[in-house]
Amino acid sequence: MNTETIKVRFVRKPCSIEEVLHNADPDQTASQVVIEKHVVLSSAEYDEFGKNLLADRTWLQGLGGWINREVRNAVLVTAPERMRLFVDPSGSAYGRYVGVDTEVLKPIEDQASAIRWLLNNRRPEISIDQALHTLRVALCGDRNAMKLLDQLATEN
Repeated sequence: MNTETIKVRFVRKPCSIEEVLHNADPDQTASQVVIEKHVVLSSAEYDEFGKNLLADRTWLQGLGGWINREVRNAVLVTAPERMRLFVDPSGSAYGRYVGVDTEVLKPIEDQASAIRWLLNNRRPEISIDQALHTLRVALCGDRNAMKLLDQLATEN
């Protein structure tokens, strides 16, 4: 068990990752989380998990729940080129409470960070090339943005 505590804003019984990201109520109190288990998935497995968070998964069974009134256990779910998800099944085998760390939800202060965030948090079915192309169309009048997109294209 990882003793590092992380601030996470959870959504109760979300159907998908999109629901977790779009229902991140800024007034909702973030929970401190202790990682009880770390599950590493392939990108395809992660995308499938993210499309149906309410499906039972044997690797979630019996985990999660509150340690005390301020800290809860969670399962950290990661995959290559995907954001970290925190799942508190509260003893069940599905994503009863799913969240992302509050760092992901912080306002973005500069254009480069905003573009990187959009690319890193794009829908799983959108390729990096498709996302870059769409951003090029949307930002075509901005020379600095075009330079940044060129740089990001060579990194990927």
